[in-house]
Amino acid sequence: MKNFRKGVAILCLFGVAIGYAQHKIELNHDHSKMEMKVVELEFNDKNIANAYEHYEHIKNDLVGSNPGDAQKGAVMLNEALEKVEGSGAALSASQKIAATDNLERQRKAFSDMSNEMETLLKGTVTSGKIYKDFCPMALNGGAYWLSSIEDIRNPYYGARMLSCGKVEKVIQ
Repeated sequence: MKNFRKGVAILCLFGVAIGYAQHKIELNHDHSKMEMKVVELEFNDKNIANAYEHYEHIKNDLVGSNPGDAQKGAVMLNEALEKVEGSGAALSASQKIAATDNLERQRKAFSDMSNEMETLLKGTVTSGKIYKDFCPMALNGGAYWLSSIEDIRNPYYGARMLSCGKVEKVIQ
């Protein structure tokens, strides 16, 4: 009977360990590398197009909670924004992301950058759609981001709350 109890206890512990390992794998799953729908976007300014492409990469890195990759992407976005007239505020926010590998600071700067990128993108999209998404729980009052896909992929919470948010507006 004693051996039976030990066997049951070992099986229970083994089951808990497997469940924990599977949960840990889910939490570490890199959503930035997920297959996304291919979306064709065209802009009337190649510098804006280049900047938006880097913005999207940063957003995806934040969705995947990859601060190092977001930091590298911000360095590339900085270079792209330097070629865009009127991009000073967006560049300032992007420089904040490039200057830190702290995920929370990057996400705060990303919110500011998203608002400025929307301003830069107005009137430049010639084909396709950009979705302006909103998470009411982000950054103690809500935050916006831009996306080329309609599905919600929250850069402020990543895997913790991947689909928290809604499409607020479509930029065409």
